[in-house]
Amino acid sequence: MENLLLEWLSFDGLILFGIGLLAALVGVMFGAAGFVLLPSLLLVGIPIHATVAINKFATGISSFSTVIVLTMKKRVDLKKMIPFMLIAAVGGISGAFLATRLSEQTMNIVACIVLIVMFIFVIKSNKKSVVNEQPEIEEKTTLIAPFLIGIYDGGLGTGSALLNITYFLKKQFSYVMAAEMTRFVMFASCTTAFLFYLFYGIVNWGVAVPVAVGSIVGSQIGLKIIPYLKGKWIEILLPIIFFLLIVQVIADLLF
Repeated sequence: MENLLLEWLSFDGLILFGIGLLAALVGVMFGAAGFVLLPSLLLVGIPIHATVAINKFATGISSFSTVIVLTMKKRVDLKKMIPFMLIAAVGGISGAFLATRLSEQTMNIVACIVLIVMFIFVIKSNKKSVVNEQPEIEEKTTLIAPFLIGIYDGGLGTGSALLNITYFLKKQFSYVMAAEMTRFVMFASCTTAFLFYLFYGIVNWGVAVPVAVGSIVGSQIGLKIIPYLKGKWIEILLPIIFFLLIVQVIADLLF
């Protein structure tokens, strides 16, 4: 235990903390934590499945911290989110089960296809659903999309929060509300997926804990920044972030 504590407080531990902080900050604001976290962990030599497991742990912990804050401040109705969380939880564990039976290349191909489809979806979306800060009418939501996104999140997760945000935006929620609701859904899918990876014994606690602590700090900073994001920025940044995620996944496939 003492050796593990020293590992967390080492220079490498501080780097992992920084990676978690930056990833959560980007994740809360734009739903693209994986764009920072996954390539960073792969770069330091963490295997793909262990990287996904760490990502689920860090994102789940940071999402839980924001869920507590949002619930206490009554920013989001917990009862309203329970159906989304339950279906996302089922999706998360299903995705983790599938991921343990797929190769890294196959996982990247799936990610590439999903992100390209969603990129086209975002480009063709009604801009009002993206930039409108206070929509007049919220469209009826379904549980199919959160379930499918939950499967993808549990299996890989690159851009899954962005997929959730995009879904809620299409249902005419404001960007702030979409981002906040996404934290509830992400908590559910990440938690069940992580528990499955933990059962398989592929979690590196020496990496997972400092990344998770950084994620908690980053998520709280992100919550403070979200209300100041302008609709016009979102309209421009969402397609750019999607495009960068696609480039990253294609690069993983080619190299």
